Amino acid sequence: MAVTKTTIIFRPRALDFLLNDPYGPVGRHLFARGRLIMAAAKNQVGVKTGRLKASIHMRQERDPLGQQIRIGSPLSYALMHHEGTRPHIITPNRAQVLRFSSGGRVIYTHAVKHPGTRPNRYLTDNLYLIR
Repeated sequence: MAVTKTTIIFRPRALDFLLNDPYGPVGRHLFARGRLIMAAAKNQVGVKTGRLKASIHMRQERDPLGQQIRIGSPLSYALMHHEGTRPHIITPNRAQVLRFSSGGRVIYTHAVKHPGTRPNRYLTDNLYLIR
């Protein structure tokens, strides 16, 4: 039986470009998948003022383990919108009473029972797009 000899040439810079560079094939693939998720999240998120929708962004990062895509929002209420909230009581922070209008009337009260909000998982609902 004849034995053939195979030579493997290891090129670390080429492998690093292939796997870890944002402009390499893996980086471009991750970026395209991230854009799909970000666009779907922006379409699914609730729009009252449009601030949350406009704040959803994507960041491509590299660390010692490889590349990753982070999609999210820096707004303080983004997590509450995504995960929902339990029923809770709202009280004034800097005043004696809360003031709001309802049905054309101005209402003053010391506390309000908020019924909570249902979760809108605009980020995790769209992960199926990258399978």
